[in-house]
Amino acid sequence: MKETIEKAMALRKKLHAVPEPSGEETKTKAALIGFLKEESDLEIVDCGKWFYAAHRESGGESLALRADMDAVPGADGRAFHGCGHDGHMAVMAALAAATSGKRLGKSLFFLFQHAEETGAGGAECCELFDREKIGAIFGFHNCPGFEAGHILLLPDTFACASRGLILSFQGSQSHAAYPENGRNPVFPMAEFFSHWGELTDPAQYRGLVLATPVGLQAGGRSFGVAAGSGEIDLTLRAWYDGDLNALTAKVTGLAGELAEKAGVSLSLQEQDVFPATHNAPALYSAAERAAGQAGLTVETPPEPFRWSEDFGHYARRCPAFFLGVGGGKDAAGLHTPEYQWNDAVTEAALRFFSALVGI
Repeated sequence: MKETIEKAMALRKKLHAVPEPSGEETKTKAALIGFLKEESDLEIVDCGKWFYAAHRESGGESLALRADMDAVPGADGRAFHGCGHDGHMAVMAALAAATSGKRLGKSLFFLFQHAEETGAGGAECCELFDREKIGAIFGFHNCPGFEAGHILLLPDTFACASRGLILSFQGSQSHAAYPENGRNPVFPMAEFFSHWGELTDPAQYRGLVLATPVGLQAGGRSFGVAAGSGEIDLTLRAWYDGDLNALTAKVTGLAGELAEKAGVSLSLQEQDVFPATHNAPALYSAAERAAGQAGLTVETPPEPFRWSEDFGHYARRCPAFFLGVGGGKDAAGLHTPEYQWNDAVTEAALRFFSALVGI
């Protein structure tokens, strides 16, 4: 185990030095494949933007274990591993190498997925389930704010469903001295926000829902011209997919009504759509047992995480389970400039997944 942990730590540093945006993980992918070819005899199946390594045995169950490869944009606009995907990859690659030459009584498929941050990669990597017979899939995320090395298990929703929604209002501009000659979208846009509390009233939903304005624009700084177009950008999220769909319907319905009343047109666009990450109840005991066998402390977070994970796509294809590994109570949050990977996560994750797969 010590050698495996050391290999993972060294690989993480190598991957950390080549952060790449979603969908552009070419150097990252090459580094991982190079490591696996050097350190293991596993079959490498190259699927273009993503790949998987297969440890095949006849008979027994088939499990998939997933790691994400992309980085996030930094404050300077350049990609950086501010979400810890470098650590996720290193753990799974080192684990894959550790299975080489061993008889485990099961087949393992180590999935290295692109474009998690945009929500696009998970849907594309569902091709794995058409290529291979997968009985269950597991994944994990490092979680600052929790005791380092604790295993975080939730029996239902682990991470929220979310959807980026762009509401584009198109009226017609006019001279600012004659606003009656145009159709200014600012008025229906302003009225839209006056209904905010109605849209997110908790009594209408099964669990938590959130609607967050992330962008707002109308017209321009030209004081002789009344605005003719405008846009509201929202991020909608919920613990449950049904609640997210209901919230989306309420938001788009209200925007449509207000636009029609004001005589402006409305167009809608969705972006960065993530299903909720729901855990299969039947896999909870397996995760709890693996943590116990590895001597790790299990902690139950008070509620699902508000961020989203495209791991939820896999839960639509087979039983799936996603867990967290604590990154430190006082550690800087994900996606912040101060974020740093905690090597305690590497050790705890490797101990957990080694127990899970029976190494």
